[in-house]
Amino acid sequence: MAEALSATSNSRMALPPCIDPRSGYCNKSKTFYSLRPAVPLPPPSLALSFTSFAFSLFPSPLPSHPAIVFASTGDTISYPDLPSRVRFLEANLQCRASISKGDVAFILSPTSIDVPILYLALLSLGAVLSPANPVSTPSEISRLVNLSKPSLAFATSSTAHKLPENLPIILLDSLQFQSFMQSDQNSNAEILVEVCQSDIATIQYSSGTTGRIKAAFLPHRAFIAIGSIETMEVIQL
Repeated sequence: MAEALSATSNSRMALPPCIDPRSGYCNKSKTFYSLRPAVPLPPPSLALSFTSFAFSLFPSPLPSHPAIVFASTGDTISYPDLPSRVRFLEANLQCRASISKGDVAFILSPTSIDVPILYLALLSLGAVLSPANPVSTPSEISRLVNLSKPSLAFATSSTAHKLPENLPIILLDSLQFQSFMQSDQNSNAEILVEVCQSDIATIQYSSGTTGRIKAAFLPHRAFIAIGSIETMEVIQL
């Protein structure tokens, strides 16, 4: 995971002569360009999931204070506990739910502290996230399912009824899912999945304001770039 950081560059991109160094405006193209330093990113050829990249940003040694805080309930997950839960869930999703690279996982759940763990585990496996608004109607969800063609869905007992009957469902508020985040014989299995930065990470959906809802793919590298930008802004504070 450390390669993600060591492979970056902090160099500032040279501005073309047509760009005003004060405003970033290019009169030739009639476009404003960013004057901020180039975002340090790993080489595109480096096999790297967003999950591995995110964990490479963790300090060493890991602090004991919370990494995730769910404000609504006060629940927390510590820095040492987060990678463990993700690793256990990743192994159990692969061994017990047969999730593999390229599978689309449709997610219909209200916000909860388990959702980021699920996202990180699925991305580490190379699965594709297809999150949907839990207040969507069954007809809207049917359209999204037809677009994304998921292998299975993750929902809760309050949202599962909106999903198609023929779609396998794992309930996030079930004992089964909670057991997936605990150590057992499956969680000790070695996970050998190579995820490329160009691999699809998520399927996002348009609002459908001017037409039917459409799907758009985002690769792991897009989220790695977002993570890099956020990290730079924190460092500069």
